[in-house]
Amino acid sequence: MAHHHKTNKEVEGNPDRGHGRGMPLRPDEERLEERTREDERDVGLPVREPESPERVYEQERTEIDRQVDRGEVETGDVTRKERDPFPPSDYDD
Repeated sequence: MAHHHKTNKEVEGNPDRGHGRGMPLRPDEERLEERTREDERDVGLPVREPESPERVYEQERTEIDRQVDRGEVETGDVTRKERDPFPPSDYDD
């Protein structure tokens, strides 16, 4: 049988105010990350440490700059007011 990660109180909710209504509004991100690392370790995957948000941002920024330099991404000098208010359509008038 699989291990259950929640206590009975977490599953059933508060008995004084009725039972729980499904998943919590805001899951505990740190606990989810910790459980993911535990699961990866249990199945033999290499455990990776989460990257800092700054590092991820820099990697994405570098990739976008590379794509712009190669012409893969169009950059226009058109302001928002000069653009069409709607995207192009395939419908014929």
